[in-house]
Order: sequence, then C-alpha cells, then structure tokens
Amino acid sequence: MNKITLAKRVLIIDDEADICLLLSGLLRRLGYQPTCAHFIEEGRQCLNAQKFDAIFLDLNLPDGLGFDLLPLIKEDQNEAKIIMISAFDGQAERRRATEQGADYFIGKPFTRRSVETALQTIQV
Repeated sequence: MNKITLAKRVLIIDDEADICLLLSGLLRRLGYQPTCAHFIEEGRQCLNAQKFDAIFLDLNLPDGLGFDLLPLIKEDQNEAKIIMISAFDGQAERRRATEQGADYFIGKPFTRRSVETALQTIQV
C-alpha cells in the first residue's frame, strides 16, 4: 500500500465555535484533516459517516456530556484515539476520562504545544 495516503482524519466535538476554528486551523497546519461537530448528536452522525484517527471530545456539550459518546467511539471506532478537552480540569474528570477510555486529557485553555504533545503522546 502506498505510504502517501490521505491526511489523518480528526473529529473535533466542541460547542464553542472559536475552539473549533482554533483547533481545526492548528490541525490543518500540522497536516491533519479536521471535521467539527458542535453537539453530541452531530458528533454521532460524523462517527457513523466516516472513520477518524483521533477525536477531540469536549466534556460539556449542550446536549449531554462527552463521556456519553465514549462507549460508542470505543465500539465503532476502536482504532481512534480520544483526547478529552475541558475547562473542568480536575483529578476527578481526568480519572473518569481515563477510566472510560480516553487516551489523553487537555485542560482549557490549551496551547499549540499541549495539542502537539497530545498528538505525539498518543502517536496519531
């Protein structure tokens, strides 16, 4: 198989439009192909439509918690790496994210460096 395949696909599920813009712009510059969703339901539709290499998942969304999507992602896209992002950056949130299958956790506000570190750490 040819090594020069499509850019890695990354799904961003976050209700804040500026976070989606910032993160998708950064990911594009790093060579990824980002897709944005602002609700859990929209994220679910994206997940049903295509496979992703990584998923940035906000903890608090208008129609529920990011945690609610973890089982679906783990079942349907078990190859995808999950990076939880949240302004609620406490030990309890980090522990629950890890226990429920997230591969990495980034507190908000995040930096370009923290996003790059996350992607390198989970090897996407």
